[in-house]
Amino acid sequence: MKPAISFGLSDGGHGGGSGGAGGQTQLKTVSVAFATQATSHVWFPGNGDKYYGAEATLDVYGLALGLNQSSQAGIWIANKGDGQPSSMNGIQIGWHISPGVYNDSQTHFFVDWTSAGADKHCLNMLCPGFKKTSSIITPGDVISPVSATNGNKQYVTLKLFKDKSTGDWHVHYGFNGDAKPVGFLPKSFLPGMIYKPVEINFGGLVYHSKPQTSPPMGNGYLPTRGAAATFSSLKLISEDGNGHPVTTNLPIRMTRPSCYPMSWMDAKGGFSYGGPGCAD
Repeated sequence: MKPAISFGLSDGGHGGGSGGAGGQTQLKTVSVAFATQATSHVWFPGNGDKYYGAEATLDVYGLALGLNQSSQAGIWIANKGDGQPSSMNGIQIGWHISPGVYNDSQTHFFVDWTSAGADKHCLNMLCPGFKKTSSIITPGDVISPVSATNGNKQYVTLKLFKDKSTGDWHVHYGFNGDAKPVGFLPKSFLPGMIYKPVEINFGGLVYHSKPQTSPPMGNGYLPTRGAAATFSSLKLISEDGNGHPVTTNLPIRMTRPSCYPMSWMDAKGGFSYGGPGCAD
């Protein structure tokens, strides 16, 4: 199985493993059938607009998950090629809880990319690819503290974009503050996204092994409850590097809307999402 899951980029298999923060987890292969559910607002290329990046602020939570469960939220950008896994290229960043990867149920910052579907796929810095430039944050690091559903909120600001001059994919991250550079993935690792339009997603994803119940997404609350997890201050980043606030609705994609719904976007570029999980 692959060592990470991807928002619509691959089939979602994980290897179990042990290790700690900083993305230096040692993984082992397991043979388990996983179910994956995703919920997102999506920007599709077209209508003359050219965007190659995104930014958003998310409240970040902790969840008590089992070994073969994972829950995450973030930004993912992809070119799906001809629709077959063999032509898929994409990169995503965000926060997740994934005990099978880290051997804990803490919340981690992550960077995940795939090229040609399952053939080339890497999480954090487990294999050659991502070039870290920050001395403060490393993909895979624990995020602490996290939000209390009915108390103090903690936020991460994420920014992912293609540099116009180099074509490399740059990652910025901020905890309760502005997003600062973390590093970049050279364009050579995502050949299917060179000079190609991309699809941009904001949302959440969960996976679990059957017959387990699917895990919570966000903070486990439905958007209709008023206390659900949120995204805010969404921006689309144009090829010149400028951010453009999202002030109108983006299309919604949900694989299981009865279990993990999301709200329409508000005028300030925000929405709520998630749910407690469902039985298959």
